[in-house]
Amino acid sequence: MGRPITLRHRLALGPFPESDGWAWLYRSFSRLAPAGGRLRRAACGYFWPHALERWHGGRLYRLLGVGLFGSVIPTGGIRIRRLTKSRMAPYTLSGTSVGAARAFYYKTCVFESLHLPFFLVLVGLTIHRASIGRVDLALENTAVNLLLNIYPILHHRRTRMRIVRLLRCRG
Repeated sequence: MGRPITLRHRLALGPFPESDGWAWLYRSFSRLAPAGGRLRRAACGYFWPHALERWHGGRLYRLLGVGLFGSVIPTGGIRIRRLTKSRMAPYTLSGTSVGAARAFYYKTCVFESLHLPFFLVLVGLTIHRASIGRVDLALENTAVNLLLNIYPILHHRRTRMRIVRLLRCRG
């Protein structure tokens, strides 16, 4: 008998949701990184919550204020949804089923992936500006990156950690 398939490996295999508007991206990912391949394992390993993130049930995120940021984030924070009376369905867990949790796990991977290139460009720009002596602009770029990329990435990682905890209880 082989090793039992873990939740991490089940999520890496898919199936990816087809009806959430991101199916084209999931299909591209499946073509670029076929199930079982090195690239798929590396990508899924990156998105899987790491030990430091899981430490004391996500204490790192609480210390960094990621939950507070998540409550006011314009694309789905609970305070923004209450204020605007909007469900903001694409950014919200759509149901209580295991399938809905898995689909939302994949969405958080997509949302984080959308922030990564901008994060990297701003890091490069910050380093360049610091190296030419424009520390004022480097600090400005760092602040923008923190607000528009780093905290959203941390928010998506925290959400994924919470979804994995839910899936372990349910599935």
